[in-house]
Amino acid sequence: MTDEHRQLKKNSVTFVELVFQSISFTAPAIAVTATMTGAAAFAYGSLPLTYVLAMLGVFSAGYVVYEFSRKVASSGGYYRYIERGLGSRLGGFGGWVYLLYTLLGGTAFIYFETALATQYGLQIVGVSLPSWSWYPLGVFVAVAAYALAYSGIKNSLKYSVYTGTAEMIVLLVVAFLVLGKSPQPLNFKVFTPAYSPTGWNGVALGLVFSFTSLAGWGSMTFLGAEAKEAHLNIRRGTIVSIALLGSFFLFMSYAMTIGWGPSNMGTYFNYFLPGLILALKFGGIALAIVLLAFLINSGFVDTLAIINACSRAMYTMAKDGFLPDFLSLTHEKYKSPHNALLFETLIGLAIFTVTGWTMGPLNGFLVTGIWTGAGTIIEHLLLNTSLPFYFRKAKQFRLQYALAPLLATAIYLFALYGTFMSINVYVMVAAAVLAGWLVAGALYFGLKRVKPIVLEEGEELYRRSRKRT
Repeated sequence: MTDEHRQLKKNSVTFVELVFQSISFTAPAIAVTATMTGAAAFAYGSLPLTYVLAMLGVFSAGYVVYEFSRKVASSGGYYRYIERGLGSRLGGFGGWVYLLYTLLGGTAFIYFETALATQYGLQIVGVSLPSWSWYPLGVFVAVAAYALAYSGIKNSLKYSVYTGTAEMIVLLVVAFLVLGKSPQPLNFKVFTPAYSPTGWNGVALGLVFSFTSLAGWGSMTFLGAEAKEAHLNIRRGTIVSIALLGSFFLFMSYAMTIGWGPSNMGTYFNYFLPGLILALKFGGIALAIVLLAFLINSGFVDTLAIINACSRAMYTMAKDGFLPDFLSLTHEKYKSPHNALLFETLIGLAIFTVTGWTMGPLNGFLVTGIWTGAGTIIEHLLLNTSLPFYFRKAKQFRLQYALAPLLATAIYLFALYGTFMSINVYVMVAAAVLAGWLVAGALYFGLKRVKPIVLEEGEELYRRSRKRT
């Protein structure tokens, strides 16, 4: 195959599309209506406080991507950042961890989440589906997302921009209705530990879930080879995405807490989609149905964002010789990494099928969620470690490159601990597979003969020393 069959579509992704790649990865409608229950299970009515703290942690993590993107813009995203800072072997292992996050965990996880949200959401508006319907729903999401991603990155991102904008507007309508019809719309005690039954301990544990619910803000980095003015726009996009997502989730967490009742939040996490219940209560059946439609679509565009990011990570690792060469091929017309997209979709469907039918969809959701959560945490720990080493090699080291990521690193370590706080047989299975994946990766990248990595033009800007003569 010629190099032309290994090229993505250059200069095709705009700044707005970069931002919505990251927004789509967080699935706002699903996060607001469902995922916030994880943080509420510990923080109760102090849920909004966890998002205030989470924003600080995410900005700390975002600093790493901001600084890296000044020098590096690549389809390898986090993999390339780690490889540039820690070397080829640890970089390859970092890419392997990203595949834990997306290929092994995230793809099947979002199939489960979208399918279950559809089932439970329809029940709330009075429609019951067969218990087995989670499977065809998940398969439909997988096939539809693959087809759109196959047709090229522009089609995926245009769809994400239009529907993502509408999704956030609908969520804001729900929030304003909730606050407008609540007897006490102003309650600043929710920004203190007052409503947490265990005080700061509950807030800290809730922070783990609030922090990880914002995961995905950095997925735009995997479009570095296709973005216009990539180094500048990824840097700007990182700030805008974190600020927009953080403030949006903070406001929505406040509205959900006020609507449910700060003193009643002990029951919030007993429901799969409490946010949809609030939409039905305060906005009526019509608004609930509209929100449900965007909730389902939120899972679909999240799937798009995940497979677009992961396929480009595999594409880049294949070009570097770490994965089979066929994964580095791109479509002649659409310039999408079509082999990597197909491979990821098939693996995701296989994991979705096996875990769902052997453990049940809810436990399959739990197990793949553990792989997803642990993967993103370990990946960011490697990324944070890589930054000071990269700039030390470039002879541009500053103390903040080591200190600024420390807050995020501390939260990530605590989040990794929190991932395994509740132990049952399914958590043990997830932990065993997770350990096996990491050991296999360590052995493979530790023993594999590494070839010199050749970067594409513009992938890394020239390293100028700050020393003056």
